Amino acid sequence: MNRLRLKPSTGWFAADDSFKRALVELSDGAFKLFVLLCLEAQRPSGRLAFRQGELALKLGKSRRSVGTYLQQLEEKGICRIASGSNQYDSTTLQISAPYWPYETDSSQSTESNPGETAYLEAIEQFYISRPCVRFSLAEANRCLARKWFLQSIDLSGVEQAILLGCGRKYVSWLNGQNGEPIGSLYYFDPILQEVLSQDLSPDYCNFNRQQVDRLERRWLKFINENPKSGCEKFAQPKPLKERRDEMILTP
Repeated sequence: MNRLRLKPSTGWFAADDSFKRALVELSDGAFKLFVLLCLEAQRPSGRLAFRQGELALKLGKSRRSVGTYLQQLEEKGICRIASGSNQYDSTTLQISAPYWPYETDSSQSTESNPGETAYLEAIEQFYISRPCVRFSLAEANRCLARKWFLQSIDLSGVEQAILLGCGRKYVSWLNGQNGEPIGSLYYFDPILQEVLSQDLSPDYCNFNRQQVDRLERRWLKFINENPKSGCEKFAQPKPLKERRDEMILTP
C-alpha cells in the first residue's frame, strides 16, 4: 500500500472537524475569509495582525464585505477581534480554541517567558502599520525575532532597522524603481547588523522616524493621485493632507 505524503513540506494547514462546522455555520464569503485567516495566523497562538484592506484585496472583495464577514465570524464565536483606533490601524484577531487545531501558546515556551512574548509583539507593532510591509510574524519570522531576543538586541535597534528598511523601500519606489513590498522579517536582518555597528543618538532615531513617516505619506499620495500606476497593491489607503519632500535616509 502506498503511503500518503504531502507534496510541499511547508505552507499547509491542519484542517479538522472545526472546518466542517465552520463550513455549515458560515456564509460562503465568511468561510472563505476563515480559511484565509487560518492559513495566515500564527501556528503557536492562532493570532493574526492584519489590515482589512489587505484582506479585501486577497479575497477580491470590498472592505465592507470583509467587515461583514469578520462580524459574522465574531458573532459565531469563531474568533475574537480587537480593532485598531481607526479603520486604517492594524487589527488583531484571535481564532477561538474550538476552531483552532493546534495547541496554543498556553503549552509553548514563549508563554512561560513573558519577556520574549512582549519582545515579539513589540516587533510586530513596529512594522504592521507600514504599507510597504506584507508579512505577519509567522513561524519563520518568529524564529528570527527569538534569535534577536536571545542575543539581547535592544528593541530600539530593531525599530531603527525596520525604519531604515522601510525608508529605503519608499525611496526606491519614489525614484521609479520596481519592486515588491517587504515580504519577510529577514529583509531587516542585515540592516539591523548595520545599525548595531553604529552609535546612533536618540535625536537621530527620532529624526529617522519622522523622515520615514514623510516618505510614506509621499508614496501614498502618489498612489492616490495615480490610480492607474499599477502600484495600488502596495498601498494602505488612508487620507493624505499634505505633500512632503522626499528625503533619502542614510544610517
